[in-house]
Amino acid sequence: MGTTYETRRGTLYNERITFYGNVIAWLVHFLFCILFYRLDMTLLFLSNGLSVIYYTISFYFVHRRWYGIFFTGLFIEVVYNAVISTVILGWEINMHYFILMMAYGVFFMPSVSRGQRILTTAIAMVIYSLLFIYVSDGIETLPIQVEQALGLFCILSTVVMIAGLSFIFESAVVEVTDELERSNERLQILASTDGLTGLLNRKVGHEQVSKAIDKAAHEGVPYAIVLGDIDRFKSFNETYGHDCGDRVLQQVASILSDIDGMAVRWGGEEFLVYLSSPSGDFLPIVEQLRRQIESTPLHYAGERLHVTMTFGLAVRVGHDTVEEIVKEADNFLREGKRSGKNQVRTT
Repeated sequence: MGTTYETRRGTLYNERITFYGNVIAWLVHFLFCILFYRLDMTLLFLSNGLSVIYYTISFYFVHRRWYGIFFTGLFIEVVYNAVISTVILGWEINMHYFILMMAYGVFFMPSVSRGQRILTTAIAMVIYSLLFIYVSDGIETLPIQVEQALGLFCILSTVVMIAGLSFIFESAVVEVTDELERSNERLQILASTDGLTGLLNRKVGHEQVSKAIDKAAHEGVPYAIVLGDIDRFKSFNETYGHDCGDRVLQQVASILSDIDGMAVRWGGEEFLVYLSSPSGDFLPIVEQLRRQIESTPLHYAGERLHVTMTFGLAVRVGHDTVEEIVKEADNFLREGKRSGKNQVRTT
């Protein structure tokens, strides 16, 4: 089954390889038309003229993404012109190199099965071998300067086409790989954050906090886990609807995200905050958070809503598990809820 990456790479590559390949082939045969017209070689002029017409029509095939038709016509045209040109002009003119180019290029052609690639390559190699064995001198003789120039042109054209195929393939792969990396980054962000608040979700937050605890414990730095719960959150949903509840969550999350630590949406209206400081004095920081949440207005449906939050603060020096520290912070949080809400409770 093809992946999205393979599909995207294939789309980019197919469009580019067929379009630019068609442009190059059109230009080459157009130049051959002019040359053979000037040399008064009617058969080769007509043959290349038909090729120009075919490649002109092929732009429509490319536009419609009829890659199979394009490839079949391309293979027949290249092999036919290489054979007839070699027979007429001779082996030394180097027209046979286009068959080698086709044998190489078939592996870059879109919408061609592995079996078709192998078959067409085998056919091209058989034809090339027959030309090598049976064709030496041509029927027509060219001036030596023209023969040398044409032979060099055929070699250079073949090299340019092969290099062009490779470059187009590489650029498509690089571009789609970059797209894939950017998509993976976006997916990682989506997978690690809570969609509503933008904070770390519980799974990734647990992993990150655990790593932070290991680091702080190793360095001997005091750290704390704060568990906070929005007071009377259910009433916001029941009175104003869930959209209001979402606004409350987003506003609290925005305040928590500004701390010098790590904020996690732990679940529902509950948030976890990880703090670390050499001083170990975390209570003023959490108290400041509580006051900021309380004093930040939230206007909804023409009313000013009063949002408060209760916090439980558990402080540690040395290693402990996230679960144990959260359990202690949760106990403090429940004490705060029972004793009036909108406060910070700790040891």
